[in-house]
Amino acid sequence: MEAYDFYRDVYHLKDEELIQKFAKATRRKKLKKGEFVVRIGEILNHVYFMESGILRGYFLDEDGREVTDCFCAQCGCTAMPFGQMELNVLSPISIEILEDGEFFFVSISEVIALQKDYLEITLLYNRLLIQALEEHRKLKQVLNQYTALQRYQWFLQEYPGLIERVRNKYIASFLGITPVTLSRLRRSLREAEEKEAE
Repeated sequence: MEAYDFYRDVYHLKDEELIQKFAKATRRKKLKKGEFVVRIGEILNHVYFMESGILRGYFLDEDGREVTDCFCAQCGCTAMPFGQMELNVLSPISIEILEDGEFFFVSISEVIALQKDYLEITLLYNRLLIQALEEHRKLKQVLNQYTALQRYQWFLQEYPGLIERVRNKYIASFLGITPVTLSRLRRSLREAEEKEAE
């Protein structure tokens, strides 16, 4: 997919002139498993839009342990710290590539310049911001109101297929449980499904 098609078909931008300018300012990059879009404390001066792959965002707790904050496995995800659309800001999270992927990226300064002339860019940014806010609100609700089993079942529903492609410790951290608890939940659900199939 070319950048022009991506902005038109994935983000549904309408203004032909804007799409052409946006696409012209955009570059493409392959990122491999284990690479980072940004690390905690680094400056990210580009917006990355994911076409394919899997990434996770994480921060560090008071003991320096990684706490998974988000996963992204869908075309159109934005790989940048939540709400960051400013230059020379230190990233509060790391964004790690978990599966090889294709990304489009454009400098934040280019996006800011386009915002001045095209309302549609601001509307897109607001839409992506609201989507991220809603995802974080839902996760907070899940972590505070669901049992461990319910959290795991929610994850299976919200992130289909990801359980087989992402390390258990990352998922356990995301769900606020230990890897041992997650393994136990996976095993008990598997056994329950096998009994039903008999």
